[in-house]
Formats: sequence, C-alpha cells, structure tokens
Amino acid sequence: MRPEQRRTSGLGLGLGVLAAVSLGFLALFLIGPGEQPPAPAAPPLAQSQPGLLDVLSDPPTRGAVAALQVAAPATYAELEVVSRAAIANGAGPERLATITLEALFAQFQHQAGAIKGADSDGFQSVVAGLRDGLEQMKAADSPWCDGAQIAAFLSQNDADLVPSLLAEFPYDSPQYAWAMGWMTRILTVARQGQTRPERHARPGFRDEATLQQTGLALGSEQWALGLQIAAFANSEGRSYAQMQDVVGNMDVCELGVAVEIVSERLPDDVRARIWADLMPEVMVGNTPYVMYRVTDYFFIG
Repeated sequence: MRPEQRRTSGLGLGLGVLAAVSLGFLALFLIGPGEQPPAPAAPPLAQSQPGLLDVLSDPPTRGAVAALQVAAPATYAELEVVSRAAIANGAGPERLATITLEALFAQFQHQAGAIKGADSDGFQSVVAGLRDGLEQMKAADSPWCDGAQIAAFLSQNDADLVPSLLAEFPYDSPQYAWAMGWMTRILTVARQGQTRPERHARPGFRDEATLQQTGLALGSEQWALGLQIAAFANSEGRSYAQMQDVVGNMDVCELGVAVEIVSERLPDDVRARIWADLMPEVMVGNTPYVMYRVTDYFFIG
C-alpha cells in the first residue's frame, strides 16, 4: 500500500535538501518545517533607491537572480520590492544575502513540477552540483555530514532551525558561492523542463535492477560504503523510525558523493526515468513516498 504523503515547503525544506537529498537512492531522509509566512509587501519605492544587485554585485548572486527572473518572474519581482525596502531600512550585504537565499530555496517546491520534464543530462547536472557542495562540507567537517546531527537540526522549530541553516552560507564565502551556483543550475534545468519537456515513463523492473546492480558494484569498490548500503537495505520492512535510526549513523556527505557516482554510471534512459520519479518528490519533501521508492530500488535479498 502506498504510504500517506507528507508535503512540506519553504526555506527549511529548501536548505534541508542540501544535506538530506544526499541520501538519495541509498537512504533518503528528508524532512523540513512548515512553510514560512510570506514577507509583507512593501510600498513602491522610487527607482533611484538602490536595488539588490547594487549591494550584492558578485557574479554568483547575479547569476542566480537572473535565473530566478526567468524561471519565476513573480518571485523575482517580490524579491526586488522586499530587498529595496530592506536597503531603505539600512540592511547590509549579510541581511540581503539571507533574503536572497530565502527566495531561491523556496523554489524547491515551486519548480518541482517543471523539473520532472528535464532530460537525463539536466538531472545529472543537478546531482553533480550537489556533489560539489557535499565535498565542500566534507572537507570543512560540516555537521551536516553527520546523519544524527541532521536529525537533531531538523527536529528544531522554525525559529531555531532557519538561523542554523543560514549559518552554513555566509555571504562572500565559498559555501555561498556554491549555493548560488547550484540554485542557478536547478532553475535553469527546471526552465528547460518547462519549455522543452521530455516525457518519462515510470521506472520499471529493469530500471530497478540496473540501479541496484550499479549501487552494489560501487559498494563492492568501497567496502565502508557497502556496509552502509547493507545496513539500510536490512532496515527494509521495519518502521520508519527504525529506518531513521539507521540513517542517523551514516555519513551523509559520503553517501551523497556515492549518489552522484551511481547516477553518472547509469544509462541515460534509466537515469532519466528514476530521477523523473524521485527528484520532484524530493523537492516538495514527500518523504514517505521517496523512502517507499528507495527501498524498492535498494532492497537487497
């Protein structure tokens, strides 16, 4: 029986994806807080008032805002109004970077339907971009690589969670530049999926077998990773809480890199069908469905 769906949205979901989607095919654990209330509309300001890109003039921000303008014009217009009001009230680069991140990461939910129509290369581009960020986190010994720490973070209420997440992306840092670049990539792929959509069939038995064989082959090359895959596979059929316990003992960043390797090794058509099934559900936070599908893909014996 298909499990009950649980959908979440907003900044917490978007930022949570950065760490949690790294469990991907192997052991996805994605959960987030409720949707953040929309920022109140500000009165129109004179056009002479400095805008967002007058303050945040770095190329990564410019690229992400340009992609947002194309993919989500209404959100872009709201960001312009809110940022001009913030500048008028004395906001500096850090505050404006936070406002921009909020607008961009909220697009995870809004672009989920469009990205379903992406092609195989587009899906791989998104996953490869995630790998870049996870490798940065791993090198910096980020707490987001610790499955148990992720569970602790995501059990916080919104008021405590959002500052913890945003602290991972201080303005003018490598992490911030990566987040801007990755969101630019996601918005671009989503736009392509909307304007030139491809129709993907549901993954079938052969797709699942190919994915499972590819994952097992990688696990045999990396024995520590193989043990983590086996631990997750052996939790199949238990309660969701028990699966979460298994995930809590995993290195999320290491698994995320493995997801990209497995994805890259798949035939193009198999990759497209699997990601068209999973990626939109990941982006809206439909955890039970994704866990249900992942156990189908990776139940071993």
